[in-house]
Amino acid sequence: MLSSMFDRQMNKLEIEKMILEESKELSIFALREILDFVQFIKSRRMEEGRMELVNNVKRELSELDKASLTHLEAEFKNYRELYPYEQ
Repeated sequence: MLSSMFDRQMNKLEIEKMILEESKELSIFALREILDFVQFIKSRRMEEGRMELVNNVKRELSELDKASLTHLEAEFKNYRELYPYEQ
């Protein structure tokens, strides 16, 4: 039965209805297990999203560092010749 249901594309609402129907006769222990699994999936997705944000920030900071370094190198080009330090 499950394979035939998944042979066609189902939308989110259809899947939610199927989960609800299939779970109606389950014990409280089975329902808790399903709830634990759903919460695990949600937390994993949140963690993946956080990691993506962290990686984006790291990439942007790296690009900023490169731009800053290029700017500083241009700013201080020939600095020693232009501003000699005498002791």
